[in-house]
Amino acid sequence: MSDHWWWRAGVRPGRRLLVWHILPDGQAGVLDLVRQCQDKLAGLDGLDPVPAAWLHMTTQIVGFADEIPDAEVETMTAGVSEQLSDIAPIDVELGKLWLHSEAVMLGIRPPFALDPVRAAIRASVADAVRVHQLDDEPDWTPHISVAYSNTHGPAAPIIGALAARPELRPFRVGRVYLVAQERVGHLYRWERRAVARLGGTTARPSCG
Repeated sequence: MSDHWWWRAGVRPGRRLLVWHILPDGQAGVLDLVRQCQDKLAGLDGLDPVPAAWLHMTTQIVGFADEIPDAEVETMTAGVSEQLSDIAPIDVELGKLWLHSEAVMLGIRPPFALDPVRAAIRASVADAVRVHQLDDEPDWTPHISVAYSNTHGPAAPIIGALAARPELRPFRVGRVYLVAQERVGHLYRWERRAVARLGGTTARPSCG
């Protein structure tokens, strides 16, 4: 395992990133699945479990909020809403266990089911935002992080604790959220700026 909490380029305390997230709001089965995994890891050192309020599936990092004008945010958000209006809510299963050197994660099945959502977001970002980070992570593996590693050490204890694979849970994706996110200690926190619904409409972003 390696320490997840190194400072990425341009990131600093108090500086916010605009990010599109899929959030597991109101999906009790998903929250219970994460809790079960975190309970199995509770006796191990070197891990920071993600609190339920801040569980997320990072879908697309847009860029730093201080580099993106409000007008571009509005245009981007309207574009995401328009593109997602033609895509019906998508049902997947969450629970495919993945161990990254920096995190314990739960992936989805089918693995590419949410690609149309990300493609719609990326197209709208490219059309509306001049200073963006689309080139930084062109590939995407949808997942929800259960815990982040905060140290360097062997992965064997984590692998052993999670030897019994979790039961997959249904996860419905019906909306995506634009958030202004910052790192606070060993935690990602955010303010919701807008929501775009699959097969629906979007709330206007709150700028500032």
